[in-house]
Amino acid sequence: MTYKYIYDLKNNIDRFSEDKLKEIEDIIKDRYQYILLSKEDGEFSKKIYQKLSKNPFIKKGKIAVGGCKGSYADQVANIIFEDKKISYFKRFSEILDSIEKEKSQYGILPLENSSYGSVKEVYNLMLKRNFYIIGSFKLDINHFLLGNIDANLADIKEVYSHPQALGQCRDYIYERNFKENEYFNTALSAKYVKESNDKSKAAIASKFAAKEYGLKILDKNIQNEENNYTRFIIVAKDIKIFENSNKISIRLKALDKPGSLIEIVEFFKILGINMTKLESSPIPGSDFKFIFYFDFDGNIREKKVRVLLDILKKEADDFEFMGNYIEF
Repeated sequence: MTYKYIYDLKNNIDRFSEDKLKEIEDIIKDRYQYILLSKEDGEFSKKIYQKLSKNPFIKKGKIAVGGCKGSYADQVANIIFEDKKISYFKRFSEILDSIEKEKSQYGILPLENSSYGSVKEVYNLMLKRNFYIIGSFKLDINHFLLGNIDANLADIKEVYSHPQALGQCRDYIYERNFKENEYFNTALSAKYVKESNDKSKAAIASKFAAKEYGLKILDKNIQNEENNYTRFIIVAKDIKIFENSNKISIRLKALDKPGSLIEIVEFFKILGINMTKLESSPIPGSDFKFIFYFDFDGNIREKKVRVLLDILKKEADDFEFMGNYIEF
């Protein structure tokens, strides 16, 4: 495309139809994509590429999860890992502590729910702690109201559960005028209700927790939405990219200039990469500054993915590669 052609296009833009302008846009996009894909790999993408493994995901190891037996994270661990030793922790930060101290190889954390949004505590930990995503799993969540053996639904005055679970069941809670009590974890709340031996208290947890702690199911499927899914991530201390990894997560801050985020998003379009998520999250302690989280389809083996990572490393502030992993 010559400079004269560009000059003519700029000065005669009003003469072109919408279809013609779209055709010109596609030509420019294809040419720009060709130029980008012709570049040599940058140092950043080379470094990530070296983490590739020819091996499939290893379904064994020491796993750190939140809560106790019967938690939703416990279910995920049992679904994914065949040969495992599971350790349980009250707080998400303790899961990462266990990984950093190499007492556990992997951790399982809830990241987002289809009806109640992101787990902000986990997003905040992403900013403070160094860990990498090596897998993710979407679990169908059905919440149950669990009480002691001598309790009936009419006896319940207050409920205990994790804030996410309480939020996912808020319509049910409000309708019955229950008092909400936040607790570390759904399964831990079930254990607490059992130990309290108080028939006015109930937990919102899984049917597996009911069985584990000998509680009575007072009501089932009490979540606001029938289709209620939570996405869990499997994390590790170091980058591990297994065979058939098909999803990439990154985070970054856009440059402090007008249109910088749009320019970043445009590279996905130019390179033909399918972005599956873009979410902003306020940076704790900042004056309304935000970090942006991206998920997109791809594998570091693909040239267009390596080109994109090198561009973002150069064009964005505080760019972090969070993992190239398998969606189970």
